[in-house]
Amino acid sequence: MADEFFETMLGEFLAESEEHLTSLNDNLLKLDEWVSSLGQQDSRRCDASLMNEMFRSAHSIKGLSAMMGLADINGLTHRIENVFDAARNDQLPLTSEIVEHVFQAVDRLRLMVDSLTNPTTPTVACDDIVHAISLTLREAGVEKDASQKADFESALAACHDAPSDSAASESDVSATTDLGPPSERADATTDETDPLAGIEDDYSAPSAYLEIFVDETGSALDALTDALVESNGPLESQAVNDLLVLAHRIKGCAASVGMLRAARLAHFMEDTLQALRDEQQPLMPELVTCLLGCVDGLRRYIDGIKIGKPHADDFGRLVLELQTCFAASRYGQEVSATTTAPVPPAETADFAALCERIAAEAPMGQHGIIGNVRFSSTQQLRGMKARLIYEKLSQIGELFFADPPESTAVEIDDLDRLTFGIVTDCDPETVRKLVHVSGVERLEISAFGKAAQEGPGPAASLTPPGTPPLAAPATAEATASEARASSTESTNSETAPKSGEGGAIEASKPAETIRVDIERLDELMNLVGQLVINKARFSQISESLKQLVARKQSATAINEVVATVRRLDNDLKLATQDMAPNPDLVRSQLRRIQSGLEGVQRDVARLTEVRAKANELLEAVHQLDRVSDSLQKSVMNTRMVPIGPLFNRFKRVIRDITRANGKEIRLEIHGEKTELDKRMIDELGDPLVHMIRNSADHGIESPAERQAAGKTPYGTVSLNAYHSGNCIVVQVKDDGGGLRPEKLLQKALGKGLISPAEAEKLSPQQIYQLIWEPGFSTASQITDISGRGMGMDIVRSAIEDLNGHVDLDSTPGVGTTFTIKLPLTLAILPSLLAEVDNDVFALPIESVVEIVSIPTRQFATVHGQLTVDVRNRVISVVDLFEAFDWNRPRGAERNEPGTTTLVIVSSEGRELAIIVDSLLGEQDVVIKSVSENYRNVSGIAGASILGDGRVSLILDVPSLVEMAATGR
Repeated sequence: MADEFFETMLGEFLAESEEHLTSLNDNLLKLDEWVSSLGQQDSRRCDASLMNEMFRSAHSIKGLSAMMGLADINGLTHRIENVFDAARNDQLPLTSEIVEHVFQAVDRLRLMVDSLTNPTTPTVACDDIVHAISLTLREAGVEKDASQKADFESALAACHDAPSDSAASESDVSATTDLGPPSERADATTDETDPLAGIEDDYSAPSAYLEIFVDETGSALDALTDALVESNGPLESQAVNDLLVLAHRIKGCAASVGMLRAARLAHFMEDTLQALRDEQQPLMPELVTCLLGCVDGLRRYIDGIKIGKPHADDFGRLVLELQTCFAASRYGQEVSATTTAPVPPAETADFAALCERIAAEAPMGQHGIIGNVRFSSTQQLRGMKARLIYEKLSQIGELFFADPPESTAVEIDDLDRLTFGIVTDCDPETVRKLVHVSGVERLEISAFGKAAQEGPGPAASLTPPGTPPLAAPATAEATASEARASSTESTNSETAPKSGEGGAIEASKPAETIRVDIERLDELMNLVGQLVINKARFSQISESLKQLVARKQSATAINEVVATVRRLDNDLKLATQDMAPNPDLVRSQLRRIQSGLEGVQRDVARLTEVRAKANELLEAVHQLDRVSDSLQKSVMNTRMVPIGPLFNRFKRVIRDITRANGKEIRLEIHGEKTELDKRMIDELGDPLVHMIRNSADHGIESPAERQAAGKTPYGTVSLNAYHSGNCIVVQVKDDGGGLRPEKLLQKALGKGLISPAEAEKLSPQQIYQLIWEPGFSTASQITDISGRGMGMDIVRSAIEDLNGHVDLDSTPGVGTTFTIKLPLTLAILPSLLAEVDNDVFALPIESVVEIVSIPTRQFATVHGQLTVDVRNRVISVVDLFEAFDWNRPRGAERNEPGTTTLVIVSSEGRELAIIVDSLLGEQDVVIKSVSENYRNVSGIAGASILGDGRVSLILDVPSLVEMAATGR
């Protein structure tokens, strides 16, 4: 199963790495400017604080990647760190070539980190840049081995503002996983009275990782305690297996954050349970008590971490007690406390004999594959390779034999071989391909049972002795991707999931996270409290109203009064005719009328109380409305992040472009603190890259051309972001040559994008919009930067997918400005609700220009298109009943006689008037996808459910404008 702890930590790692990579990139730009300013004889030293800051950024990524077992990222970052360390100690003179190598390395690092969010992404090749940096360091005599901890510690201590004790963190992956069992590591302890002597914890892990460790380990300890405490007698194999998984989980969590003493204690607990499970021995109550003592020790340790005072001094004693108890329960006698479990027997030399022995252990009547894998002696992290192989095998069947065991293989760094037996329907060739990973020097495969009759027989050696390895060593990225895969939590063969076909392993995707200030969460909690108060108030008012309106005496009383009055009237008529009225009868009827009216009076009095309660209800609704608005804004704010880090990425883009085309370009950034939805920032990166590249490559002139035009030799590209109403505006502006309408028209006509007749009608602003057409480009030649006529149409589509739109404005000789308008969030859209033929439509507020009521006489038809003259502007008119295919006939006549209500909307400088029956006002609507629930409909951007339960379609204004322009 997937290691939830690893996945959670991976989210933190991605966030931390992004910050460090951004800092590295910004500081490298400063370093590049400094190196470029040096003369041939200049021997100035670079700013020490700048070098130290870059060193710390690289070192942080290196340490975090080691903690996560990401070997490729760890290895590349080590080279970058080595460069900074040597440069700040005057051991390596910095040149433009070295800085360029580091730039490329940082780019590869970013790609590697980004690929972690999508496991299906191809591996990032970095052998070339690793070799280039290593060669530079080697020639200068300053290359350092990543596994030399002393060098690592001294380098970190050299940072003047970094505490030297923080260097205790391990710099290589093996340091965080060196937890081999004492029986396999004779030198693991130096003190016979303390099995954990010489093992120290590393408390330099980031607090975010420690918080995850505390939560995950606490949960595992609770589950472990419950399982142990609930047992009334010896625990059988399945219960022991569940305990083994929990102990393994605790060990992995502790090792991942450098808590090596805790990991070693959990490792001994795991070894004990593993031995019991393998030998199918029950867990006796005496050993349960000893394991509970270990759990209590780990819990005290976790509690100490919470207050910053962890104590692991008693872990050695707990290990000795566990060993003694285990030996006593196993052999039924007192033995030395240092006794450990016997070492598993060595593998049989003859593979055929080995297969015969393993096949005998297979489940009765089953068939499958037996294999023997030997690793190259030069392969690093062989234990992690073994774990990767076991996990791959567990995906295609039941792994019934594993030597060394799955739980300990990852901790044996000098592992030379592994042997496995698996019950599976896969053929030997499929298993061979699955097990064949980099570092495997020799592989022997044999089938047993039914598979033996269909595949190669026993002792089928696929790699004879003395022949080259199966394949050349894989790149660092492949090694790291396998290491990442091996970082998932091992499972026993009984619980291993089976794959669908061919043993394919479905990659998991780490959860995406976002950091939220605690103040914002406090505000959310406060608003939720107010909602609870409002809920109670609504309940109280509704109960009061229920009691007040429960009785229905008024209607009955009034009916009685009316009937009585009629009878009285009839009696009076009869009495008048007889000239002898009956006073008793009249009085009786009057009393009945009085009684009925008194009932009505009581109900009317209650209605007065209802009015008072109704006022309270309106007040409560008003309060609820305010709280809901605040809650909505607060939830939106939790998704908001500053746009500055996105803008800062483009410093590097501008630098690369200036080097490629020989221009002098400066990047100005404004509004970097403007906050935008996290999802939007993620999606906005690529469109901005296209715009900036076009501004730098097409817009900015060469220094000679600029000076000839009376401009400064350097051009300027500006990035700006700011709030405007209910939207965010992002602008990309340059002071280049601008767009020339005549050139754009010539290109458009040449490509057949428009006809000569259409060209005559276009205004300059409309001509500028031609650049959004697919395949359109004004570049005179194709470069690596732009000019292929692809990109700007994609930019517009990407922005429209974010429910935004982009405008273009340009002045020849002055410059060009791209203006992107985006809603504050992707989920909620401020809209104008309008009713058309008894249906409600929502129009995005940002697209609405004005609302007018036009006399019918002002409408006219031009070239078959209905138009209207609004203050000397001729605007096309669209009737939604005609624009869409309706499933019912048109309703009654709309609007008042002689007038028509129009909502004028705009997109990319083009206006359109939409006929509506009435306006319902402005409202924030929650966007729901139409395509996911039905299918894509041109002109419809989504749908929303209104307060009265009706469905409102959200109009796609840019699409409607395009439909009106093309007559579709």
